[in-house]
Amino acid sequence: MKGIVQPVVTARTPRLPSRGVLAATRSDMQPLAAALNLTDIHPKALYMSQLYAADEVFLAGPFMGAPSAVMILENLAAWGGREFIFMGWCGAVSPQVHIGDILVPALAWIDEGTSPSYLPFPADSSHPCLSLTDRIEQAINAASLPFHRGAVWTTDAIFRETPEKVQYYQGKGALAVEMELSALFTVATYLDVNIAAALVASDDLSDLTWKPGFKEKSFIENRKQVVRCIHTIMKDPLLTGEY
Repeated sequence: MKGIVQPVVTARTPRLPSRGVLAATRSDMQPLAAALNLTDIHPKALYMSQLYAADEVFLAGPFMGAPSAVMILENLAAWGGREFIFMGWCGAVSPQVHIGDILVPALAWIDEGTSPSYLPFPADSSHPCLSLTDRIEQAINAASLPFHRGAVWTTDAIFRETPEKVQYYQGKGALAVEMELSALFTVATYLDVNIAAALVASDDLSDLTWKPGFKEKSFIENRKQVVRCIHTIMKDPLLTGEY
């Protein structure tokens, strides 16, 4: 059953190409806009985010947290988006993941409040599009970059990443924690669209202390590398062929 409030679709709303990029952080928006040849386009307001749209690709962001991310995804899907690559940051919770490392999520543990509204039955995890995830992995491999592929933990409460919770999700095999992906994966399945993600570790909680790494060279450089990989992926005429 549909909700009473739905994304607005009128003669004035954008008609989007099928493929696009979601960027969680403001500082990644301009590098992505440049890589996708969108810098000459005046962005439209999309809630508290911005939307760049051209004939072949679109870019939307920034946003923080599951509710905001899902509002953006719902609108973009209603306006024509069918394939989405998400770029974001995460905090390492596995000791195998270090600041600056690239992650390709294959599963997201649900610890946010948005997903249950879209699920027909209770679930503790959600998944990205497998073929699009593989395509991200191929682009990273082609660039000769090391990366981790595995599970992440999605939370609503950045200041409630307690030692008990970190240890719990370490026990479930989570590589990192972030704030959007389990909801985006859940809602993409609900909307029958494809989404996958690439993350860069910005900080480290794996030993139950917080180590910020936002100014570390490896973090800054690998964000640039991920932007280049997304550019490579978006040059493909068709990413998955599943729609």
